Amino acid sequence: MTRALIRRTVSRSVAWRLAAGVLPSVLAVGLVIGLFYYGEAGRAAPRVILVVAAALTGVSIVVAWMNATYFADRLARLARATEQASGVRGPTDEFDRIEHAVGTLGSALTAAEAERARTDAMAAARLHEQGTMLAGVVADAISQLDEVRLPLQILLESPFGELNENQEELLRDARSAADTIDVALRRLGQVADVDREALPVQRELVQVNDVVRSVLPLARAAAERHGARTETTLEPGLPRVVADRTRLAEALALFATDAAEDAGPEHPLTISTARDGSRAVIRMAPASARARDLGPAPAPTGERVSGDRASSTGSPPLILASRLIAAQGGDVAVDPAGVVLRIGS
Repeated sequence: MTRALIRRTVSRSVAWRLAAGVLPSVLAVGLVIGLFYYGEAGRAAPRVILVVAAALTGVSIVVAWMNATYFADRLARLARATEQASGVRGPTDEFDRIEHAVGTLGSALTAAEAERARTDAMAAARLHEQGTMLAGVVADAISQLDEVRLPLQILLESPFGELNENQEELLRDARSAADTIDVALRRLGQVADVDREALPVQRELVQVNDVVRSVLPLARAAAERHGARTETTLEPGLPRVVADRTRLAEALALFATDAAEDAGPEHPLTISTARDGSRAVIRMAPASARARDLGPAPAPTGERVSGDRASSTGSPPLILASRLIAAQGGDVAVDPAGVVLRIGS
């Protein structure tokens, strides 16, 4: 019972256990002073002093023994654990074994971090190389496409001979398809520019709600084409974040247009903003299948898609939008409830 009481009374923290280890010395000094005083001044030590001194001495011995066994047991366990973690058998002394194992693990960790840095550098170099190659291919494709679009334009505006209605319609369809391909190629070129760090980004302090309001007309028009209404909830007092206003607005417009395509009378297009510490959060719903294709199947808390390693699956507009967000230090998370954009640091 005494042992259990001592265990409950004495703190298990290392600092208190070390302090408790000094207690026997303190009690011994007090006992010597007390005995000296009563032995010299009173010529006799009261019985109660001797009983209390003996009890305190016994208690201090028990506490010191408990602390000694506690530290010995913990050091032995820590030494065994560090040896198992490092896989290296060290010296006999526990402190030497712990130091040896920690040193081994530290060296392994340093080597792993160096390897990871080397892998990241190689991945970044490959991404830059692929972006450069893709940019060249896109530029060549646009040039070749222009050689197709020009004759179509000439035939439509200055036909050599009369065109019947079907011929004119075919030419207009061909020109429209060429224009669509041109837009897709230029977006792909922007993706390549982001990957090779050639896309200019003008950073400034931006009020996110102002950028969201600037794209609302486009978002409402896109939603109305699908018979859907637009619901907005903009939290006041959002922190100003460092971003490129133009690039951010372009990314928001692409995400809003995509979400509007899955909206309808029963599913309105919703756009909301919120604060997350020093970051601004923008949520758009519904989340289309194209948005979910930006990354792996989302976890319940959302699947993050950020940085230059953002997934290359999904539709080209959303790939570009996610790259534009990543180029500004933001990230994109897709969950069943919608697309979440976080901007700021």
